[in-house]
Amino acid sequence: MKKIPGETLQFKLEPAYINMFQFTILYFTFIISTIDIFVPYIVVRHAGRDGWISVLVATLVMLPVSANAIALTLRFPRKSLIEYSQSILGLLPGRFVGLLYLIVILILGATTARELGEIMTIVFFQRTPEVIFALITILLSTYIVWSGFEVINRVNGILFPIGLFFLILVSFAVLPRADLTRYLPILENGFKQTVSGSFILVAQMAEGFFLLSALPFVTQPRKVIKAAFISIPLLSGALLLGTVSIAVFGLNPTMRMLIPALELSRVIEIPGLPRLDIMIMAGWYTGIFIKLSAIHYLLVLLTAQWAGLKSYKPLIMPYGVIILALSILMFASTNELVQFIGSSFTYLLLTFEFAVPLVLLVIAWLRGVEEKKAA
Repeated sequence: MKKIPGETLQFKLEPAYINMFQFTILYFTFIISTIDIFVPYIVVRHAGRDGWISVLVATLVMLPVSANAIALTLRFPRKSLIEYSQSILGLLPGRFVGLLYLIVILILGATTARELGEIMTIVFFQRTPEVIFALITILLSTYIVWSGFEVINRVNGILFPIGLFFLILVSFAVLPRADLTRYLPILENGFKQTVSGSFILVAQMAEGFFLLSALPFVTQPRKVIKAAFISIPLLSGALLLGTVSIAVFGLNPTMRMLIPALELSRVIEIPGLPRLDIMIMAGWYTGIFIKLSAIHYLLVLLTAQWAGLKSYKPLIMPYGVIILALSILMFASTNELVQFIGSSFTYLLLTFEFAVPLVLLVIAWLRGVEEKKAA
């Protein structure tokens, strides 16, 4: 196995590497796997028929959010946030910030696991306890995380085309049923609600900031700027296609649909193909499996860094148990999960995706702190 030059603890823990293409499709999978489940319902409840405008606003807002995150990361291209937060703030404050990020990533993992359980039980397996699906996925995640970061990306490279095919198939198959006049009148409830919906989308799209902790494993980290300019428009296009449920069903029916993407797949009939909602389920499961594996991996790797451990592998099983337990204990019902995603979770994510990195970047700039011998 090749190694990237570097003496940081991160490379001692995992001397692996991937290319920028693998990192880009991992970022895309990380976001798209969950953003089209409950988020469209939440955005429509805020923005109404102007959900498509929320997507465009979110795309524009993502530019400074991404620029901030990338600028901070490229000052320390061979260090994770656990390492460079200590370089910027000092040992104790930096370790405290690192601990907060570990907690946020853990909450993200638990929320993702619960989303998986919800969509499987609400729609397809109503008599099966949702914990079963989260448990199976956590066990699979434990195995793939044990195998290392390269394996996660290789598995994603195999599953990504399948999920992308299902997304494109459903999106374009429903277009003949769309009636664009259902998007009118534009901004009937004003711009404020539309912006409110866009911030929910930004919080979800910017989850990729946490993946930047794996940037030291990328062979040409400075190409992350190019990857961002490719990924953000693609995500925006996918989200715009997701708003087509308004044009197909109308505003009021869409506002009553908890998972609009699933309802879209159910109105499509293509001779020779099985029910498309089953195919959508397969795409969701594979995407969420990869996202959960990436979160699981980041947790064990960054915790090992934070604690100064020689190996992250002893942490894999305990973290799997914690993610599973929190996914059950954090939410009493589906409604509670959806409310959390649309309110508290959005503010939490935006704080640690934009506000905290911005403060770190400003302090690093004022103090002149950066990685002088970056590869």
